[in-house]
Order: sequence, then structure tokens, then C-alpha cells
Amino acid sequence: MFEEAKNEFGKIPDDFIFKQKIQVYLGDIAVEKQNYTQGLNFYEQVRKNRDFEKFDIDEAKVIHNVGLCHLHLKDYKSAEIYLIKSLKLQENKKDTITIISSYMDIAGMYYEQYLDNLAIPFYKKAYVLSKKIKGNYLLKKNAALNMAVVEENKKKYLQSLKYRKESEVWNDSLNNQSRVWSIVQLEKQFAIKRKQGEVNVLKAQNKLEALEKNRILYITILLLIMFLGGIYFYLQKLKTNKAILDQKTKLDESNTAKDILFSIVSHDLRSYINSLKNSYFKMQANIEDSDFVKLKEEIRTGSTIAESTNHLLNNLLHWALMQTNQLYFNQENINIYMITEQVVYNYRSLMVEKNILFENNLTSNLKVRADQESLKIILRNILDNAIKYTDKGGKILIYMNAIYDQYHSITVEDSGKGMSEELQNEILYDSKIISDKKKSSRGLGLHLCQSLIKKNLGLFKLESSTNIGTKITISLLSA
Repeated sequence: MFEEAKNEFGKIPDDFIFKQKIQVYLGDIAVEKQNYTQGLNFYEQVRKNRDFEKFDIDEAKVIHNVGLCHLHLKDYKSAEIYLIKSLKLQENKKDTITIISSYMDIAGMYYEQYLDNLAIPFYKKAYVLSKKIKGNYLLKKNAALNMAVVEENKKKYLQSLKYRKESEVWNDSLNNQSRVWSIVQLEKQFAIKRKQGEVNVLKAQNKLEALEKNRILYITILLLIMFLGGIYFYLQKLKTNKAILDQKTKLDESNTAKDILFSIVSHDLRSYINSLKNSYFKMQANIEDSDFVKLKEEIRTGSTIAESTNHLLNNLLHWALMQTNQLYFNQENINIYMITEQVVYNYRSLMVEKNILFENNLTSNLKVRADQESLKIILRNILDNAIKYTDKGGKILIYMNAIYDQYHSITVEDSGKGMSEELQNEILYDSKIISDKKKSSRGLGLHLCQSLIKKNLGLFKLESSTNIGTKITISLLSA
């Protein structure tokens, strides 16, 4: 993408009025591609013209990037000059966020030269200033992590551990901020809809009471039509009661499914949290015992638990969005091989850890018509379950199954534990998605896949046998 952007920018003629702005972008691209000499050339051309305000260019940022280029090129003297100069410009603008970043960059520059006496004060300034800002958990995390390294190099391991714990707290806040906010909003919407349902029931009851009063009034006043009036209102009552009963039954079923679902998710989430706590205590013990081999294993375990927790919460969020018709869909032509590779990338370490043989046999030019984000969710859930329920030394295959009636069928096959016929039925049929509280959240992920496939006008097929393995086939419209 950087190379394509560079090529497009290169098509702009030299007499373009905003050419300096383009040179800034080209410098940024060069830095991203770690071509610091080329990036320095672009930034220097911008600095020579000095028309920063005219072209809406951040002078402090340009000078800062020049300093970073010199730093990566090991020209520490020049790097120090430019980084200090950009820091003064940022201090004049009182830009707290960029000041903190500059403190850390300057400290890193001195640290590379083993000038700890110069680096540590800047690390401390960055840390103290980061405590005063709201939000920006990434900056807080990096500032605390730098202090942890400083204290560790001083052999002050307890103080270093304190900073590392603080860094982990900011990292957790960074990951959970958007997710927690979305769930809170959904809970509010659920509460509003539940109250609205109660209001509707009360309105129906009031309507019935009014009908009863009218019926009595008509019988009292109109004795001649009492028989016909009685039959009429009796039939109306039966009809209304039947409608209310049907609505109540559906509402009860929906509430029961929701309650059981939250019970399942709460149980699994509590298990993950307890596992994380146990892993945390073990890490503390390993640190105190200086057992870094076990510490590395516990960190890997904690990472796996955190990823599973994240996957569970994402499934719950998307399930809720599906139930409230808030999930955005945009069908487009997609290279499913590329999407599959993107999803598989995040799971390769888990498959290596379990020594699972994985093969993606899809052709590189295979295209389907679907919503990209929902397709990623489908593949993530299927692959996550395949890895989770496949023993060490097993295998997972992805391949083209068939092409028929303008559909491409893709199969994910594993040699895992498989599923019972009862569990398969609960996943395949909406009415049995959650039958009792003993079921795990595994069915939720696959049921979400089935719903998203239907939303994409596709087909979902599940074949599995206990202790033999599972084959899940998704069929999508060909592009």
C-alpha cells in the first residue's frame, strides 16, 4: 500500500501548488518503509522552503521526523539538534501529547549511546507528564514501560515490577475501552426495549379492560342485542388474548434465551478471568524465583487466555448487533484467499505451539461476493474452534469444495474432537441455539457464523463425528 501511494504521488507534476505537502507525505512513506536517507531528503526539501503555515504543514513534526531519521542513521549529534529544536516548538504550542513523545524519543537517543545520565531525566519527565493527561492509554503504557526498563537496568527489580504492572493496566484499558463502551450501550438499549415491551403489555391489558366495560354497558343498555353483542365481544376477547399470548410466549422465549446466553458467557468469562488471575500469581512467583523459563510459559498462557476472552466478547457483541439489526453489511467482490491468509496470520503461533499441520489450498484468484468484515468473523470463529478442539499433532485444511449454481463452496476441515449429533442440531436450528445452562459458548460462535452466512445470501453446512473431526462448508456467491 505504501508503494502504491508513493507511485500515485509520483504522478503529481512538480508545479502543483501543494507540492511541499506531497513531499511531507513521501517523507512519511519513506520512514514507514525504513528508508531513512530518502525520507531525510524529502523533509529537507520542505524545510528549505519554510512555507509551513501557507501549506498547513506542522513544522515541529517535520523537524522531529528529521531528527528521527538522523537517529536511525546513527547520526546522534544531528539527531540531538533536531529533536531538541522540535521539542522547543512543541513546548511553545503546549502540545502535551507530542511533548511526551519527544521526551521518550530524546531519552531513547541518549540510551542508545549509553548516556543513561542524560536519558533517564527525559524518561522521568515523560512518565510524570503522562500521569497528567486523560485517555491516550498507549502513551501512558509506553511511558511506564520505559521506566520499568530504567529501574531494571538499575537492578531495582521491585520498582521495575511496579512500573510493568502499571503498563499492563494501561494496556488492558486500551484494549477494553471501546469494547466496554459498546456493551454498555447495548445493555441500555436492551433495558429500553424491555420496558417498552412492558408498556405495550399494559396498554393491551387496559384495552381489554375497556372492552369489558363497554361490553357490560352495552348489555345493560341494549338488552335486545345482548346475545349478539356477547358473542361478538367474546370472540374479540379470544382473538386479542391469543395475540397477547403469542406475543408473551415469543417474549418469554427471547428473554429466556438471552438470560441463558448471558449465564453461559458470564460463566466462561469468569473462568477466563480466574485463569488469568492464577497465571498472574504464577508469573509473580516465577519473577521472585527468577524462573524465566516458566515465566515465559505463563506469559504465553496468559496471552492465549486473553485472546480467547477477546474472541468471546467479540462474538457476544456481534450477536447483540445481529439481534438489534445494527450490524452494517456491504457486499462487495472479495479475494477470499487473501482474507483467509489475513485471518490465519493471527493464529499461526497457536498452531505452531500445538504442532498442528495447516494447509490453505485455495487458489490465489478465488473471489466471492460478501461483506468483508462479517466474512472475517465467520473465518475467525471456524478457525478458532478448529484449533481449540484439535489435539497436538493434528491437522487443519482449507480447500475449495465445489462450484455450482453461481456459488463457491469453501471447506474448513480439522482432525479434532468433533461434535455430537445433539450439539450439531442445536447449532443448525435457531430454535435450539441454547437449550440449557450446561452448554458452552462454542455454539454461540458457530450459530453467529450461520446467521452471518444467511445475511450474505450464502449457505452453511456442518459435518462432524465425535473423535473423528469436523468439516464446515460455507457457500458464497461467486464474484
